[in-house]
Amino acid sequence: MGERPAPHIQEPASEHTHTVILLHGGGSDGPQLWRAIRRMRPSLFAKFPSFRWVFPSSGLLWSSSMEMERKQWLDASPRDSSESAQEIPGLSSSVEYVLGLIEDEVQRLGGRADRLVLGGLSQGQATSLHALLRCEHRLGAYVGMSGWLPLAHKLDQGMKVEGDLQGAEAPTPVFLGHGTHDRKVPLELALRARHVLSTNMKVDVTWRQYVGAKLDGHWIKEPEELEDVAEFLQAKLQIQNHI
Repeated sequence: MGERPAPHIQEPASEHTHTVILLHGGGSDGPQLWRAIRRMRPSLFAKFPSFRWVFPSSGLLWSSSMEMERKQWLDASPRDSSESAQEIPGLSSSVEYVLGLIEDEVQRLGGRADRLVLGGLSQGQATSLHALLRCEHRLGAYVGMSGWLPLAHKLDQGMKVEGDLQGAEAPTPVFLGHGTHDRKVPLELALRARHVLSTNMKVDVTWRQYVGAKLDGHWIKEPEELEDVAEFLQAKLQIQNHI
């Protein structure tokens, strides 16, 4: 994997209290996801003016299906049957990168990991969920949209991940949203991720599914999903709505 571009940053409009790190999907980058969310309504930026938003970019990674370099965090299909993270090209490297971003932002927050939110869309969810399993901190919240959990078949069989949530007394609360007719990441794979997290790892998972999302169901559903994410963050971070 080549050098990664610097993350795109949306600085808070008021005194900084929380940070969100949000990973883009395959074929995209941090600035593109930032622009998409900026256009969406209701505006998450307006709802949380004290939040610093970090949109990292994956850089280029060889795509075995397209036979070319592509902007992506890992080279695997949602139905990949690898036996370990090391067998999925890009995953381990991307997870280490995300863990480094988490450490930087926790320091920026004065050590308050409970004020940091991690999340991602599609491939970004796949990567950031594995980073969450590896993370040494109990974060404030996690938000995944239109994605899956790589190696869910192995995790469902009891496979351990270094530093994973199975040993945590109070794992990071998780939101998962998914389109009912998603043609890129079938709903069943998102449901398996929910099952592994909630049943095997005892994670508090908030699950929502949506009808009529754009891009063949593989996108953020406006306005319902944004409203649900905002409500989830307000509840789990114990903050008040600003608008």
